[in-house]
Amino acid sequence: MDQWKRCLYCGAENNIANYTCSCIAEEPAHAYRALGLRFQLNRQEIAEVKAAFQNYCFEDERGMLQYPLLPNREYAGGINLKVGLTPLHLLKSFSKKSGVQVFIKDEGQNPSGCFKDRETLSCLLNTRRRKRRKAVIYSSGNAAASAALFARQQGLQLITFVPGDTYAEKITYIQKCGSDVVVLGKASTSFEEGFRLFVGLNEANVFEEAGFDNWAVRNPYRVQGDKTTAVEIARQLESQMHEPIPDVVIVPSANGSNLAGIWEGFKELKHLGITDKLPRMVVAGIANANPICKAVRMQEQEVPVACDLSGLQEQDAKIGSIIVAEEGYDSVEAAKAVLESGGTAVEVGTHSIRKVMVRFLHRERRLALKHGVLPEPASYIAMAAVEQLRSRRKLRFGESAVAIVTGHGIKAQGTTRRLLKGYPGLLRTTQQIIGRKRRESPVLSGKARTGQRRVVAANLSAVQQAFYDLA
Repeated sequence: MDQWKRCLYCGAENNIANYTCSCIAEEPAHAYRALGLRFQLNRQEIAEVKAAFQNYCFEDERGMLQYPLLPNREYAGGINLKVGLTPLHLLKSFSKKSGVQVFIKDEGQNPSGCFKDRETLSCLLNTRRRKRRKAVIYSSGNAAASAALFARQQGLQLITFVPGDTYAEKITYIQKCGSDVVVLGKASTSFEEGFRLFVGLNEANVFEEAGFDNWAVRNPYRVQGDKTTAVEIARQLESQMHEPIPDVVIVPSANGSNLAGIWEGFKELKHLGITDKLPRMVVAGIANANPICKAVRMQEQEVPVACDLSGLQEQDAKIGSIIVAEEGYDSVEAAKAVLESGGTAVEVGTHSIRKVMVRFLHRERRLALKHGVLPEPASYIAMAAVEQLRSRRKLRFGESAVAIVTGHGIKAQGTTRRLLKGYPGLLRTTQQIIGRKRRESPVLSGKARTGQRRVVAANLSAVQQAFYDLA
């Protein structure tokens, strides 16, 4: 199987180690993902992919590594965290009320409790191919937690960069997993301001020259992990209702990589003749705080679009930084996926999220307890979107919809308690599920090293010096 990287903007083949392209110079595009992967298969290889799809087993310890078009699978030896094979559940009460078949794909069952494990594993395989033992990442939440878990399991050195407005509990969690943390600026330093500094070091080859692979959003291997979600949905639906492709896939997204990767996976299956249709992709986000939704409304799929967060409601901002964004650094490809597929954008607020959370925990309590399903608050956006899609006639009676549960609620207990205030019975249900999740979480051998923390001024030289000190 031949594979190569190419620039998403100029189309040129590109093997630059720090995942940049010289064709992109102007702000803000130079901070966004620039590269994608392309494959060329012969007839025998296509036949092998088709056979692997039909034989994709949800009891296989290899997890998503079963898929032949996941790059660098040959470097997976010794990785003992099973990623993927997450369950697909039919929500009977939601389906009955809406008149459509509503499924959830529960990515909260991954090792770190989030879909980011698919992206991290894909990055790790490429790091191994490059014979690297060190990595950096920029994240204020789930991506950093996932990276820290895998780095610890593999004995890799990881340095995590976070903006100054990151919650102290998140920083402590990342450190406890063994990652060093560089905090950029004061509490007023936003995600976007911090990321520009991180991008500056990457473009100056600071990380590459020190032998560190970059696992942040510009790494093109991240979306390669996300496409396995599409493979699993198709395989699961084929066995459940003899139709591998749903009519609609709803993805809560702010950054965009998950949505872009899932769409790439569905396109890959159709291109290879494994399936014969494509779903409509729907991006679901917080009102006034989603650059992908804004780009879709503008029909913009060539240049980045930013949000003005001045219109963001205070209660909506409290849902969390994982779904609230001024910029989305894979939003160009995500918006392109929605528009290419004939999909749409849905924005909701805290009221709708609370309403669907209460309904899910009440009406689907048996399923939640039996399978340990507790969506993080941001994931309820996808379920809330179903009602809006029906009212807008974007989802028709009798069709099927898959809502992606991006992560588990164990990492958002404070927000969950706040949203369920006045519902003590439902709070007890969430605590039962969280207890189960704790018991089932992966236990890593050996005593974990607690990572160091550096708090530095939000300027390039200070951030660079902190990296050198830790490297």
